Amino acid sequence: MPQTQFCFTLPVGLLDGEGTLHREVIMRSLTGWDELFRERDLQVRENPSYGVLVMLSRSIVQLGEISVVGPDILEGLFLADLDYLQGVYNQINPPEAGISLAGELRATP
Repeated sequence: MPQTQFCFTLPVGLLDGEGTLHREVIMRSLTGWDELFRERDLQVRENPSYGVLVMLSRSIVQLGEISVVGPDILEGLFLADLDYLQGVYNQINPPEAGISLAGELRATP
């Protein structure tokens, strides 16, 4: 059985409105449904760069004590953590599903 969930620690962490720092992450491999979800998201249609946050939010199962991680929560990430999450995402998902900070999907023919 392939590993589908991965645990790691963010370099800085997400600081919530109450001052709690969330660093421990559980991320899962994505499915075709996740990609369809991104394509249907209205914010992604208006701003394709927002797709990065949508895809990351779909893959994060847990972020510290936060169990429902939406793109709006990820807007508060420090850039070091966004870059780190993108790197982990690209490692656990196939290369053709890789995301860039520009929000573009890289596809190989």
